[in-house]
Amino acid sequence: MLQLLLAFAVSLHSYTLHNTMATFSYSVGIPIFCVGFTNDDNLILAGGGGAGRSGVQNKINIYRVDRTNRTLLPLVEKQLNREEDAPMSLSVHPKESTMAFGINSAINKIEAGENENCRIFQFSDERIEPVHNKGTLASKNPDDYQRVTRFSMDGTKLATGGTDGVLALLKYPTLTPVMPVTQFKGHDILDLDFSENGSHIAAVSAQNLWIIAAGTGRVLEVITNPVLNKKKPFEFRTCRFGRGAFANILYTVVNGDKSQKPFVCMWSTTTWTRVRTLAVGPRPITACTISSDGKLIAFGSSDMYVRICSSKTLQVLMAVPRAHVLPITSLAFNKDASLLASGSVDATCHVILVPKTFPKNNSFVMLVLALLFLFLAALVQIYQTYEL
Repeated sequence: MLQLLLAFAVSLHSYTLHNTMATFSYSVGIPIFCVGFTNDDNLILAGGGGAGRSGVQNKINIYRVDRTNRTLLPLVEKQLNREEDAPMSLSVHPKESTMAFGINSAINKIEAGENENCRIFQFSDERIEPVHNKGTLASKNPDDYQRVTRFSMDGTKLATGGTDGVLALLKYPTLTPVMPVTQFKGHDILDLDFSENGSHIAAVSAQNLWIIAAGTGRVLEVITNPVLNKKKPFEFRTCRFGRGAFANILYTVVNGDKSQKPFVCMWSTTTWTRVRTLAVGPRPITACTISSDGKLIAFGSSDMYVRICSSKTLQVLMAVPRAHVLPITSLAFNKDASLLASGSVDATCHVILVPKTFPKNNSFVMLVLALLFLFLAALVQIYQTYEL
């Protein structure tokens, strides 16, 4: 009887690990603040120690993902100016070998009002070269930076959001303004995204969700913190427009305090009303990304889990525990959503080989297995008591 119980425990453990075994970690030696994939599935990792004082180099690295051996193969590295800040946000152009970063200039330039915080780089397997710089922040405070960088899906526009509340919309590749700079004073732009057709921009601070007309910069809707537990409001953290069949949905993450579960809210893009709200995980969410076909949405949480969910139902399809030992800063799917990468300030990247299909009713099966395990354990206890 005891051997049977042990065998069952092993099978239960194997089932639990089934959805998490196709993963691996890779150490890069610097805190990672942004991750992304090129159109040919190479992985971009960027970060560093910041301006001058830490001794940790600021870098942009590109790797080839070796799926067979589950490792990253270095292709090209770009060391950045030690007097400038580390790359804090990234967006890869959807069609060209170009990437945009948020990188603050040296402190003396920021204080002089000469911060060229929006940086455009071209890349290949052999080199990474800067091609264009643009200042979009209004602040002269070195602590303010370009937290969010986002290309539109057609690649013709680039939006940036700063901790000083500035949202800028630029034409690409000229980086000339599409609309006047919008500053939401007293707010830190935590995230922003373009709708699939590029007509709208959603942006969030902790307190507000704004819907903005991308052609004019006019604010169409302002939604304040949703109250989900009838006691106190939650805080917005991320926003993503759906893609493909889910282009009529906007997803926002709202976090409470440490004792409250985070929620994902689904909003109609025609009425801007909330159509569904579901808890995802037990701890605040720190990063979010959505697949290019819109079918999958992934979250990184302060419990160091990475969770992949169905964007239709928000059901957790795959959960990877302890992907990192320090907070997850960034997530990115590759083009066909067969890979998901996460970056962290713990100086590691975690790569998940995403399966093409996911087991159905996974939580129900796990519940049945757990109950069977407890039943067998009770039988063993009875058997041992009887033998004595």
